[in-house]
Parts: sequence; structure tokens; C-alpha cells
Amino acid sequence: MSYPPHGPPPPPYYGGPPPPWGSGNHPRPHWPYPPPEHGHPPQVPYPYYVPGTVMVPVPIMPVPAAETSQPTYVTNHIYHGSDSSNQTDKVQIAELSGEFNWVPTTSTTAGYLSGKAVLGGHEGWDGSPLWVIRAWNCGDLIPGKLSVRHNAASVMYNGKEVPVQNIEVLCAKPESLRWVPSSNGNVPPSAIPGGKTATGETLYIGRARHQLSLTPGKVHPSHKCCYIGFAGAEVSHTIYDVLCRLS
Repeated sequence: MSYPPHGPPPPPYYGGPPPPWGSGNHPRPHWPYPPPEHGHPPQVPYPYYVPGTVMVPVPIMPVPAAETSQPTYVTNHIYHGSDSSNQTDKVQIAELSGEFNWVPTTSTTAGYLSGKAVLGGHEGWDGSPLWVIRAWNCGDLIPGKLSVRHNAASVMYNGKEVPVQNIEVLCAKPESLRWVPSSNGNVPPSAIPGGKTATGETLYIGRARHQLSLTPGKVHPSHKCCYIGFAGAEVSHTIYDVLCRLS
């Protein structure tokens, strides 16, 4: 083992207090020395350190609160107006005869009633069928039409054809009903009530020809006409057909 030119290190030490500083530029070695091996001076590692465990602080994350929300249930609700008395009137109208029924549905899901729904006419531009329906709008229960092929239903109100989603489809056996010609707001005694106004006037189910269409709508006796919806407008006719029960 080689040594610096200043001379050999101090003699080995095996006990007692550490020796004084050496001469020259020799630093004092670390003590105690390990025992010499084979007569050689002890080897003192430099630098001398002892590895240890480092404590790293770990933040404590808050435990999330348990789920308290309740499961969501989606239901279909058909709105029948803000006046609770409307519901009673609706039932009375629907139960006038056991030969027909008003079936609640929507304009997009009514197709399953094919074969049961009352056919009221047809579209003029493509010949697709129009069913007899009714729906609530601004407090009135209004007869109207459903284009089942195009999933579109509407009623007439205040000069406009109003699209509706929640509807009731009239279902009956074809042989139990008939269309009877009438005019000027008149209806036969066997006419089927289809709805009512907010003031309590009964509305009947009518239909009228307009251009190439045969369109179901509402007979409004006090207005002395039948209203149908066409191209977004409420069109009045003084000559029309009324849906009636067979006598």
C-alpha cells in the first residue's frame, strides 16, 4: 500500500484515547481502527457513513363519504291539464260506450295499436293513414289526428295546428262506428263526444276534405264548423262528417 510523500501514517492504535494529531498534513484517522490484517495497517474507509431509514411523511387522504343518493326511476307521465276536474270528465267521456276506448300513448309509440285504432282519413300527399286522437292543450281536450307512418300528431287551437306528443288514440271495432254527413256545427244524436273546451263546451269528432286530404278534427258546435289541421294552420269547414255510434 502506498502512502503520501509526507511519511507513513501514525502507528496503529488498539485501545485507549485516540492519539494526538500526526505531523505534517496527515489528518487524524477515524477511530477505532479495525484489527490489522497480516501486519498491514488497518484500512479506514473514507468517507465513513451508516445508511439509515428515511422517514417520509405521507398525507392521510380523507375517506370518501358513503353514497347517499337514491336510485333514479324513470316513469312516463301523461299530462292531462292543470285542472284536476279534467280527469273526471275524461273518464266520463271514455265510458259513454263500451264499444270504443281512448288508449293513452304517444305519437311515437302508438304504432302497436294498428288494427284497433279508428281510421279517420288519409294524407293527401302520400296517402298515409290518419288516426283519430285527442290531446290536452291550454285546458281544452281536443280531437285531432295522428299520422302513424310519420309519428306526428296534432290538434287545432286558436287558429294554429299544434303538434302534440302525449295523446289518446280512439280504438273501436269498425262495425260499431260510422261517419255521418253534417254541417254548420250540427251533430247527430249518436255523435261521439271527443273532448271539451276549458269552459265546458263539448267537442265532437269530425273530419273534412281539404285539397287531396281527408283529415279528422274537431266539431265545435258554437263556432258552427269543423276544424282540421293543415300545413300548420287551423282550417274551418262548414260541411263535414261526424263520427257516430251505430243506433
